[in-house]
Amino acid sequence: MKRYTFLAMLLFSTVFVYGQGFTGPGTSGQAIGQPITVSDAKKYPHDSWVVISGNIVNVLPGGRHFILRDSSGEIPIEVGPKEWRGISAAVSDTVEIYGEVKVQRGQVSIKVHAITLAAGTNVRRYTIDDTRNLPNDSWVVLTGNIVYSLPSRHDYTFRDSSGEITIDIGSKEWRGLSVGVSDKVEISGEVKIHKGQVSIKVHAIRKI
Repeated sequence: MKRYTFLAMLLFSTVFVYGQGFTGPGTSGQAIGQPITVSDAKKYPHDSWVVISGNIVNVLPGGRHFILRDSSGEIPIEVGPKEWRGISAAVSDTVEIYGEVKVQRGQVSIKVHAITLAAGTNVRRYTIDDTRNLPNDSWVVLTGNIVYSLPSRHDYTFRDSSGEITIDIGSKEWRGLSVGVSDKVEISGEVKIHKGQVSIKVHAIRKI
């Protein structure tokens, strides 16, 4: 069985409504919060943000280009070395990709900004307590709730059963996603240590 092992990440901008949650605004194209099909993605304009679930069935020359397949068809995708971080995906594994539709000379492809396993069975989950013992730039996947928006534009308080930690979600990582304070989310990102303080730079976020 073929297995592609690489690395992983994602993108959004955000508005906080106290007591309700966080909502990512639109994009320069269109923003889709829930997975759509390959067939649907081919109808969206250039730079639209989409989420697609499917299987990576082939690797193309160059090592960055692949074929993603779902029940509606196939589409070329580009996944860079960083976007694969922490992910090991076999042909039989369902993955979820987050990225932008690219239309060039009539050909449609997806520039992937983050990729996760839909089931997530072979990705280790960390707790907030675990992350405090990891070195700078370690890649982690955590499950919990975003409970507060902090004064700094991109900073939030993330909570799980082991405690709380500050997370940084940039203007792209929130694109098209609406998250309530009671919604369980999965975040993927890098541990950042600055002046003894530990935080997480989020590259991907999704509801579960």
